[in-house]
Amino acid sequence: MANLKIAARFSDYVLGRAGGGRSPRLFVTSTRALQKGKSDKESAVECEKITEAAEAVKEGAKEVRRTSELIRDTASTATQSVIKMTKEVSEKASETAENITDSAVGLVKAASEKIKDSVGGK
Repeated sequence: MANLKIAARFSDYVLGRAGGGRSPRLFVTSTRALQKGKSDKESAVECEKITEAAEAVKEGAKEVRRTSELIRDTASTATQSVIKMTKEVSEKASETAENITDSAVGLVKAASEKIKDSVGGK
């Protein structure tokens, strides 16, 4: 029910009441004051400034692109370097683990031989 009241009031506001003196237009846009005619020289100067600004923006965009490509290439190189170092470290760790395992096995065998000799010799 409340929605109907709001809709009725809104339509009264938008459409205006008979004899209410309100404008039926809801949205009114303002217009810029007409500019005085500029001389050809002033227009040429403004065009030149706009062209220079556009060229500066274009050069800036090119520089941003070059910088982003450089950053991308640097990041890629760094990533490849880290991957290579990680592989090398894991290989060395694996070799070290194998060496430790082999040494431990050798020590256990030697210890067991000595224990057998000392127990068996008595």
